[in-house]
Amino acid sequence: MPRPSTGTLLAALGGGAVHLAVVELLFRALNHAPPERWPLSDPSRAAGLFAAGFLVALAVAHTRLLSPAAGLAAALGWAALRDGAAPPPEWSEVGGFLVVDRSVYLSAYAGGWAVVVGLLAVAAGVEFGLRRRHGIGDEWLANLPAAPSRVRAAALVGVALGGVFGVAATARVAAFGVSPRTALLVIATTTTVAAAVPVAAASLGLVAPAACFGLLVPPIVRAVITGNEGGPVFLVLLGPAAVALAGVALVERWLRRQLDRAPAE
Repeated sequence: MPRPSTGTLLAALGGGAVHLAVVELLFRALNHAPPERWPLSDPSRAAGLFAAGFLVALAVAHTRLLSPAAGLAAALGWAALRDGAAPPPEWSEVGGFLVVDRSVYLSAYAGGWAVVVGLLAVAAGVEFGLRRRHGIGDEWLANLPAAPSRVRAAALVGVALGGVFGVAATARVAAFGVSPRTALLVIATTTTVAAAVPVAAASLGLVAPAACFGLLVPPIVRAVITGNEGGPVFLVLLGPAAVALAGVALVERWLRRQLDRAPAE
């Protein structure tokens, strides 16, 4: 893949700045978190939100894939709407820590930006595979290779992009606390494999696994980004879900082969 041009890098810098500014404005407009929780008051949050916007803008400008930008806008819009539709939360200080009586979705979005980027990497991989295989605006894509022709190569693409989500999700639940710590290795494995299957399947032109994975995204968001208590258990259960997704891929591939043979018979 060619290196990004200067114009692409400038667009990415602009995307990072715009994303950070929009999130900061939403925090101020909704006022559902104390000022010290606003992004510009927390350098690590500000850097993370800038990085998310930068990476998404870089991917879109360099490859012309659309799902990263659409997904980021959808995730931020979802968080803002959930907070806007809810009454203001009650914040208090316990043992020197700020605690809140309910989920504040914008705050969760700001803290879980890496998980959002991981899911967008999966979406980008699926979009790439399906557009290449089915010729959906394929001529508009730029700086991307041909779709993998072998199952092994497709699997490597899936693991690479699924690993982005797996690492991000594992780091997020680790920050909330997981016991025993050895469970983190299991979580990293199950999340990576579950995200890898739809990407690999899409690289081979299969649609159903990605559609099924899409049904898992809302509970993933609730379990990981907002830090629900059952989050680690849910992520472990993505292991059996990955097996089911692989089964769906095999069935779809078999059906496609049968349909391809039908006219000849």
